Amino acid sequence: MTYQRTEKLPVIQGDIYWLAEPQKGLLERLYQMEPDPDPIRVFEGTAFAPQASQSPILFSVSSHGGLVEFLAANPQQFDGLLVTTDASRDELLGHLQSLLEGRFQQHRKALLRYYDPRVACYLLPSCTNDMLPRWLGPVNAFVWFGGTWMDELEGNLNWHSLGWSGDRGGRRQHASLTLTEEQVQRLVDQGLERFAWDWLRNKPGKKVNQVMEWITAGIAAGHDEHESLTAWLDRQASTRGEHYV
Repeated sequence: MTYQRTEKLPVIQGDIYWLAEPQKGLLERLYQMEPDPDPIRVFEGTAFAPQASQSPILFSVSSHGGLVEFLAANPQQFDGLLVTTDASRDELLGHLQSLLEGRFQQHRKALLRYYDPRVACYLLPSCTNDMLPRWLGPVNAFVWFGGTWMDELEGNLNWHSLGWSGDRGGRRQHASLTLTEEQVQRLVDQGLERFAWDWLRNKPGKKVNQVMEWITAGIAAGHDEHESLTAWLDRQASTRGEHYV
């Protein structure tokens, strides 16, 4: 596996696509910068087709100039993943669609929003070498800008990339995508860190690590609902927080 975190957009090779959820100004900007973005909704033809309006969109982009150059200079303007490949668009699309549904805890399954850079920061770095054939398939690399919720609190946003290293002979797809225990835990961490991020926005000066400890203790004490856990944090900050500012 090759996972990297860099300050600048890494060098990318192969045909380039932009995978992004609908967002203000994106379509207008793409049609201004790209000769033929040829958008296609990834949910089309899948079990998530009824939610087509929320579908991520796959765009074809130029290897030089255009969107790639714009993102290199303005990485926070739009959210999405750059996807590079040597395969056809149809093969790439089929693979991206195969990553939409993740299975975990035996028979449970859920939509994986891996195309959201925030989610990608939790999910994709946890891919081990033996998992790469399933996650990357015909993809040379996923490249995105952002960070976890904790990274944002600390002002530590960067470019990330996950790509192949070594032999790609094992490239293959499977009927289902099963998450490892580590990946499930990372998604749980995302939810807890998002909760901390929301709470800390109105509590300047509090230390992130201490707040995460309070959240863990609160959940262990049975405060697993939003209002209850918020009240728990408020009490901790009131009774003990003066020691941690």
